[in-house]
Amino acid sequence: MIKNVVWLALLALFILPGCKKPDSSIGLDNLPDCDLIGLITDTLSVELNTVRDDSLRTDQFNTGVLGRIFHPRIGKTSASFAAQLRLSATDVDFGTNPVADSISLNLKFSGSSYGEHTDHQIVIRQLADSLTLDTSYYSTFDPETLHGTLSDMSQPFVSIKPTKDIITETDTTEAGLKVQMDLAFAQTLLDQDTSVYSSNEQWLDFFPGIVVSSSSGHGAAGFDISSGLSVMTLHYHNDTDTAHYDFVLGPTSARVNMFTNDYISGLEALYAFEPEDAVIPGDDLVYIMSGGGIITTVEIPHLDSVNTILGTSAAVLKAELILTLDECYYDARYGAPALLGIGLRDEDGGLKAIPDKYSPLGVGGVFNKTTKEYRFNLTKTVQHILNRNEDYTGYGDFPPGEDVPPIILTSLYPGTSLEGVVLKGTDVEENRAKLVLTCTH
Repeated sequence: MIKNVVWLALLALFILPGCKKPDSSIGLDNLPDCDLIGLITDTLSVELNTVRDDSLRTDQFNTGVLGRIFHPRIGKTSASFAAQLRLSATDVDFGTNPVADSISLNLKFSGSSYGEHTDHQIVIRQLADSLTLDTSYYSTFDPETLHGTLSDMSQPFVSIKPTKDIITETDTTEAGLKVQMDLAFAQTLLDQDTSVYSSNEQWLDFFPGIVVSSSSGHGAAGFDISSGLSVMTLHYHNDTDTAHYDFVLGPTSARVNMFTNDYISGLEALYAFEPEDAVIPGDDLVYIMSGGGIITTVEIPHLDSVNTILGTSAAVLKAELILTLDECYYDARYGAPALLGIGLRDEDGGLKAIPDKYSPLGVGGVFNKTTKEYRFNLTKTVQHILNRNEDYTGYGDFPPGEDVPPIILTSLYPGTSLEGVVLKGTDVEENRAKLVLTCTH
């Protein structure tokens, strides 16, 4: 419901002379006074819901996420990834009587880090079937793997907390995670017929790829799984030489991030079998969690009243959605994300940009550390919604005669991060979620 507009808006139109500048002049300092006609700034109620994000595509990202975090107000999210390993060169010849010396998976850090870190036991398994580039994979993907692990389980636990490259006068050692793998597995690679290495197609028929996960430890990190800097390296010797060969996580490797979620008791509704039932009303709090977790939907139920009160010629000067961080039981180890994403559902279940994405101001969504707020610019979006009631092409994603779809708030990188936040809802006493609208008639 538009706060005070029903009675005051019409009164304002009569009281404000056409050439008298109103007290509120947001963004209008450069306009002549006589151009300020019927300026109204008011607060609109919004409807918020926390829902399960069950249609997040996570294939072909540049970053793979590995590890787990426990957000104290949301719950546990675990991350793993599956990927093809491709040949660094075809028709490789390992020489006469090749013997494996070692094999390891070497993953380059992308720089992203989440949660409080302890050491992890990394498990590498072989995919039973290969991934394909022309298939869509989602965050809940759970591929079949062969029994057993390719990791050397006798090795000590390792840290996955990102570190910086080590730069010396003569060399640079790139920061990364090194996981020792089973030596018997390495020998089976050397014992294969040379035809296995004649092409990537032959190789992937023999070895479809790997799944990398953590069986223990806390904290998560991102790894480069697309540039070719992350590799599985096989060291060996033969009757005449010592050498190594790299199997590459490259740009043509099919790959997918996978997430599992275990939410705290207050979020039981998100486990509902039917997605339409997995909803928590945002009267008090709303939640956002990346990693195929949870999103918040935003609806503006009484926006049509603007047309009713002001007429269809109303021009939106500014529409700003404001949401405030809920600091109750705040844990600095899991701070508010620096930026949140916003969008609309597309036909494939993913997200597409709202109209303000392409406006000069952009959509905003940056966290203000002073006010503890996220502010989103919805000026163009709201104008398009109002326009849908007219025979006008400017309605964009909001056709006449159709329900206005909800706006979706999410992590900026929902498929490649582990970030969460709790925000105040619509019915709290202080700093409630709201839409501040400034328009003219």
